[in-house]
Amino acid sequence: MQRFVYSVACVALLGAALIAAFDEKEALAKFVEKAEQCKDEVGASDAEVQTIVKHEAASTYEGKCLRACIMKSFHVLGENGKLDVEAGREKAKQYTGSDPAKLEMALEIGDICAAIPVPDDHCEAAEKYSLCFKSEAHKRGLI
Repeated sequence: MQRFVYSVACVALLGAALIAAFDEKEALAKFVEKAEQCKDEVGASDAEVQTIVKHEAASTYEGKCLRACIMKSFHVLGENGKLDVEAGREKAKQYTGSDPAKLEMALEIGDICAAIPVPDDHCEAAEKYSLCFKSEAHKRGLI
């Protein structure tokens, strides 16, 4: 269950799906669709897509750009390379359903990570945000 909450937080904050009510299969399908589009756009490999699915750090610059592209495609990473806190909050509401504890945790992680300093390079920024999400989830025992 804790891993599920971590996954929900990451999906919500990374904008891995645009659905009205949480449906894990639909969310994953939407994520895969966006990942495939972005993979081609940034020249990333299938292995780099898998690092995101496994919540691992990107091992290449293309992998970092893949994260940025996916986050931008869901409007969670703005054109300025910073997290769009309001969009992240809306995603968190979509993915946590009626569980206020999950929502609170997702919002807390989002707020903390939105406040970290990130490089101007959008690919590097997306990677830093991803590492922050993972770190904060780990602190809360979600992974």
